[in-house]
Amino acid sequence: MGQADDTLDATAQMTGLSSVCLSLPLDSDEDFIGKAASSFEDEAVSISWAKEKTGWDIVWVFTSPAPVKELAELISRKTGQKFKTSNFTVEDIPEVNWLEESYRQFPPFSIKDFFIFGSHYTGDLPKGKIPLQIDAATAFGSGEHGTTRGCLEALLYLKAEGFKPKRILDMGAGSGILGIAAHKLWKKPVLAVDIDKEATRVACHHRKINGVAAGEKGMSCATGDGYAARPVKAQKQGFDFIIANILAGPLVLMAADLSRNLSRNGKVILSGLLVEQEKEVLAAHKAFGLKVDKRITHGEWRTLILSN
Repeated sequence: MGQADDTLDATAQMTGLSSVCLSLPLDSDEDFIGKAASSFEDEAVSISWAKEKTGWDIVWVFTSPAPVKELAELISRKTGQKFKTSNFTVEDIPEVNWLEESYRQFPPFSIKDFFIFGSHYTGDLPKGKIPLQIDAATAFGSGEHGTTRGCLEALLYLKAEGFKPKRILDMGAGSGILGIAAHKLWKKPVLAVDIDKEATRVACHHRKINGVAAGEKGMSCATGDGYAARPVKAQKQGFDFIIANILAGPLVLMAADLSRNLSRNGKVILSGLLVEQEKEVLAAHKAFGLKVDKRITHGEWRTLILSN
């Protein structure tokens, strides 16, 4: 196992954090909980929510000082229910080695035929499983989230159905976990593209530690603006398999480009959308002749398999 990157080590001793907790009634609608929890998701270090015996608890972790007033105002606007700062409980978090803590919170786990583990794991790899090593602290997609889980299950479903892609595109690759998984299943070239340079660096890191070759025989990682990325445009034949685990909005906007880059008899995995967002996402892709082959649902998240 390789050591964690220097950029990850630099955050190992993160201090000056505060947790902010909002408790809501037990009969609160889950959609309401989701809307409230997603507030300040870009600013928060982490967000979690759980249904306890007495009600729902939503917990945000912020770099101190926590923006409680702004959080209350934003949740009030998003949910239509008035919240005050007095509705929130704020506590300082003791100094912790957060890299070690993230490792403890990321034990190895299986998603059907895939075994996912971090670089801190020193146990045996289970026989008959496909190993995927993902560093927990990189946070671009470890497999735990419902969207990534749905995509991994979709990959296995297509493999079992006898699908044999020749050119694979992982659009919005993040950690690279899906591109790596696809290459391990089919041993065909994968192009992993992300608009975020840091995501590309992480995907390359994971490609390397998973023993996947670089370049045409393995997995190529590139930074670019979606389907306008140079290596995507350079693939004149298009791709017979496209994986896009992004968000509903971008999926809708990119539907035309996806269709243009999908070769005949191609397959698509779409994810990153809520169940309630499927209608809009699906309509955008049906307009270009794609149809649904299968739906996979985990909680509020939906994964779609489409074909042309």
